[in-house]
Amino acid sequence: MKNTILFGAMLLAAAGCAKQEEVAAPAPEVVEAAPTETAANAPDAYYEYLWCKQGEDFSQEKMAELTASWNAAIDSMEAPTLAAFGYIPRGWETEDFDGLWVLRWNSKDDSAAGWEAYGASEAAQAHEAAYGSTLTCGSEVGADRFGFASYIPQAMPASFTGEPAPYYLTNSFCSLNEGKEPEDLRSAVVDAYLPMLAAGAEANPDSSYWFMLGAPDFNVDPEAPFDFNFINYWQTAGEGEASSAAFEASEEGQAMMATFDEVATCQDPQPWDGYLIRANAAS
Repeated sequence: MKNTILFGAMLLAAAGCAKQEEVAAPAPEVVEAAPTETAANAPDAYYEYLWCKQGEDFSQEKMAELTASWNAAIDSMEAPTLAAFGYIPRGWETEDFDGLWVLRWNSKDDSAAGWEAYGASEAAQAHEAAYGSTLTCGSEVGADRFGFASYIPQAMPASFTGEPAPYYLTNSFCSLNEGKEPEDLRSAVVDAYLPMLAAGAEANPDSSYWFMLGAPDFNVDPEAPFDFNFINYWQTAGEGEASSAAFEASEEGQAMMATFDEVATCQDPQPWDGYLIRANAAS
């Protein structure tokens, strides 16, 4: 736990250097969400989650330097625009990583082009050489770098800005139940969940809640299989925890959970603190 708390403090300091914009690009008003890709239902973004480990030279000062250096290297490249975030486990820990470096691309093609440009960039190579002992993050797909075709079915509320950091999110890995298809998930989201959220927004216009579905774009571990990642976002942990408790206690929430339970089985949610590292002004 000590390492993740320290990593979060470092990201908080480093995030202060990032441009103050929305934490992620706004989504269209409504996009039918399901982990399938068609012309009418293409992903809204492509997210990559890199496992990161602190090095022996890790400190607040070094983390701030690293973030500035990385952003400068990205600025120097002729590559697709991207956003970046830091996710820190909140109240739990794992041996796999101390935190996640999250990349948000507009598409998978942009991701491929961006990684190619990064590998060819002298500025990026100099950055890696200078800060390899501060923080190391994954780059091997399916091992320590995990891509998701991501669907954002509702517009991000204006009340979600990610400032002051950290913002709050939870994720659950979910598997479709036997006999269920992505279309069943799409129906549960579009026909039931979105109308419920719209009604809730009318009653509570200050709510900062939004959500995202991610379909894995890598070979999932057969010993820990899942079909999609369900991510919830709030401006603060206090709002998120209170909102979740109210949802679970309400008749509407219980009915919605029953609808989802018919379609998929999800793991317990994992809470995270989120930090803006780089804004994507082009999205």
